[in-house]
Amino acid sequence: MSEIANVVRMNQAKEAINKRESFELRRIEENKQKQINLAKSKSGEQIEKIEKDYQVAVKKEMNEAEIKLTKVRNSWTKRIDEENSRYEKMLEDLKTEHHQRMEENKLNNEQVIAKQENKLKEYLDNAREKYEEEKAKLEA
Repeated sequence: MSEIANVVRMNQAKEAINKRESFELRRIEENKQKQINLAKSKSGEQIEKIEKDYQVAVKKEMNEAEIKLTKVRNSWTKRIDEENSRYEKMLEDLKTEHHQRMEENKLNNEQVIAKQENKLKEYLDNAREKYEEEKAKLEA
């Protein structure tokens, strides 16, 4: 009778450990998802901020260029052509710079997310290994 009680207690202990471990793994997975979502939202906010700054810069450049262009039109036609080409070059440079910054941010954010996922996968693998070791000890 005592052996049966011991077996029952042992099975109950194994079951409790399994439940605890599965709860812990779910909690870790939820934390991982929260961190990934946080990194994604931060990257989205950064992209929105850069786009907003870009729009403001473009509008500012457009306003400044229009004022200069009006003054120049009143005096020399040659200057008009020069200013037009300069304005287009500046606008193209701004677009190129903005595109580069966007790509850098996207790449950096993807790298951060990938690093975080790797860390969490590694942690889960270690936790799973510990769980398997403990399970093997209990089964032995």
